Amino acid sequence: MSRHTLLLMRHAKSAWGQGDSDHDRPLAPRGRDAAPRMGRWLVAQNERPSVILASTAARAHATAELVVDAMDVRPELFTDEALYLPDPQDILDVLAMRGAGHASVLIVCHNPGVSDAILEFTGAYESMPTAAVAVIDFDIDAWSDLLVSTSGSLRALWRVKSLPER
Repeated sequence: MSRHTLLLMRHAKSAWGQGDSDHDRPLAPRGRDAAPRMGRWLVAQNERPSVILASTAARAHATAELVVDAMDVRPELFTDEALYLPDPQDILDVLAMRGAGHASVLIVCHNPGVSDAILEFTGAYESMPTAAVAVIDFDIDAWSDLLVSTSGSLRALWRVKSLPER
């Protein structure tokens, strides 16, 4: 068995515009500031996912792009429609399919799916404000093993408001 790390991130703060559909809502200025802060924090904590999987929603994709831009080693970034308003099973399915070959994966999507997945994977309920990241470790050989058993441990939870300034 080897350690696989899942970083689950709720998208950064979005804006409510006139006529924007939920899927097309952009990031608010606060979100455009928070996403790269979290990306820099991940690097400072030596959390460097080799791939980022994001919802197709504008706010989640923009969050993922800002995180990538803040990292010293740029991970691959892919979007997946199944991560738009997902439940834990959607997250597992995408992870098993798109995370193959990557020991560390960051998924950027939406609540309540993120909080529900943390609960499902670790047994811990955590509130996930925008741009928060949960770090979950699994002792598995491949992400597809999670389709059988989803037992992981919550190693860290970082919220933007608790990060050191810049």
